[in-house]
Amino acid sequence: MTPLKACYRQPVRRYLFGVLALDVLVVSSQARADVSSWLSMGPGYALQSNRVASSFDQAAALTFALGVGSSPRAPWVFGGLFRCTTYFGLGTDVGLAVRGATGSFARGDWGVALDLGVGLRGWRDGNYGSYPVQTLVTLGAPWGLGFGLGAQFASVSGGTGALGFVAVVEMDLLRLTVMRQGSTDSYWRNPSPAGGRIPKDP
Repeated sequence: MTPLKACYRQPVRRYLFGVLALDVLVVSSQARADVSSWLSMGPGYALQSNRVASSFDQAAALTFALGVGSSPRAPWVFGGLFRCTTYFGLGTDVGLAVRGATGSFARGDWGVALDLGVGLRGWRDGNYGSYPVQTLVTLGAPWGLGFGLGAQFASVSGGTGALGFVAVVEMDLLRLTVMRQGSTDSYWRNPSPAGGRIPKDP
């Protein structure tokens, strides 16, 4: 091979390699599916049953949740959630839950989410139950707001069963920002919502 041909083929190879690399990057970015994500916190009010004294105790509550789910473009979104709820004067529950939500909820608009999971409860010598099943139904509103009603009951460990109720008002920072699209766009348009913009919510 002459030096001239070698010099000619080297730029061609670099060009083909560059085109191939660019093609892989473009295809990968298009194929990547964005996930739904949640990061919420807020105050609330709770009733928790003292199983020894057979009485209900009242407590102010503060909840924090972090989770991810399937594509926000779908009519239904499913994912997992870590939640920590403090009942002031009583103790703190830490738990994991699965979440099913409407796509509009995930996109930061009106919608509903249902959480079902198990909590770790080790406070007050187990008088308020241990390892309770935890449920929370959240009505999602625009601007990241959520209004939740939940219950804690039974015990997956076979110990003392819990019985409690909680109502919370949450602000979801991700539904307010990166996930948001829909009815609030006319007031504050999100230029690039996670999962891509859809013309109309199903």
